[in-house]
Amino acid sequence: MGVKDALSSNKREIKDVFYLIALQGLNYIVPLLVLPYLMKVLGAEKFGYIGFSLAVAQYLMLLVDFGFNLSATKRIALAKDNQQELNKIFSATVYAKMGLLLLSFALLFVVSLVPEFAVYRTTMLVMFLVVMGQAGLFVFLFQGLGQIKWVSIFNGIAKVSVLPLTFWLVKSPDDYLWAAFLQGMVAIVAAVISWGMIAKNKWVKFVSVSWSNVKEELSESFPIFLSTAATSIYTACFVLILGYFATPQEVGQYSAVDRIMRALCYMALIPVLQVFYPHIASLAQQDKGLALKRVGYLFGVVVACMVLIGCCMVFASPYAITFLGDDYNHTDGLFAIMAAVPLFVGLGGVAGQLVLLAIGDSSYKNYFRNVYIVAGIVAISSVLVLSYFYGMYGTAFALLLTEITVCVLMISPVRKIYKS
Repeated sequence: MGVKDALSSNKREIKDVFYLIALQGLNYIVPLLVLPYLMKVLGAEKFGYIGFSLAVAQYLMLLVDFGFNLSATKRIALAKDNQQELNKIFSATVYAKMGLLLLSFALLFVVSLVPEFAVYRTTMLVMFLVVMGQAGLFVFLFQGLGQIKWVSIFNGIAKVSVLPLTFWLVKSPDDYLWAAFLQGMVAIVAAVISWGMIAKNKWVKFVSVSWSNVKEELSESFPIFLSTAATSIYTACFVLILGYFATPQEVGQYSAVDRIMRALCYMALIPVLQVFYPHIASLAQQDKGLALKRVGYLFGVVVACMVLIGCCMVFASPYAITFLGDDYNHTDGLFAIMAAVPLFVGLGGVAGQLVLLAIGDSSYKNYFRNVYIVAGIVAISSVLVLSYFYGMYGTAFALLLTEITVCVLMISPVRKIYKS
């Protein structure tokens, strides 16, 4: 089958990819409009406050989500024809999330007492609004009812509605708390809109539940939480550990380049993985060889996109630095190091999700999880050493080393699957 035939037989998936890119694009393009403005207006030091506080918030969101987006989603999908059971599962999960939200605030208070983090204390407290908003979005309900597209729409509406306020309220480095507040308001607005949708459609209602019901939801989610925590621990640890060793200005410079790279990378990669995963998984049940051939084409497309993004980061960096101002004069080295990251993220993503999970047998699910456990160990150990000796450049090298590790481990079994 040639490239033309492959494209023809995947017309619906390709349309879905472009639809998702448009939908996700709104969620990435708005930050791409806001981020350069914030980087320039706030300067590297105050943008470092935002970047560090957001990294802390990501860990707290992981705790509040607690795996419910998988466990509760499945239970709701199975109970959606039983309104009484649906109400009970929803209510118990929400009460569990509220309890975890209180726990996360207590942890934030403890983190804020660390002397090296004292400078970020106020920003972290304001940024906790992001955690509150995520806790109230109830993604698990929309996923379980097959209405997940609304979550992207809510986020898009929230970001667009808050966008003008950013340009109006954030005018100088002294306005960094307004910037943190508006980040939180995006999450709060999305949550409030979602409550309106839930109430309008009368999908569920709050009912009285016992502690045993709440405990059941926590017990169901706990193994998933451990797995998710293990696989997600390295994503935010780079900024967090750099914040311990480096100045806020270095944290801001690193965060700026990291967020530009991730926005470009994920905007291209995530829609492809989301759309083609169910298609490849279904096709593999009927014709494994054809599924592998389709993934082969996707490898080529993703590699081309990631190389293009890397080249753009290298060649456009002088213009980006000129626009951002003197605070970012020393970030050309960061752009050069991080330009290589998208290629390994893309290869690892396609190999892991579209080959190991979608086509491989059940044993590869454990392997997939273990790869990220290893990545977490590599990330934490390397960033501790390299950030201590080389600051933000060491952090960037630690990120690159971690993504190379993930990529190599994900690709290693692929040849065996192709041969089988």
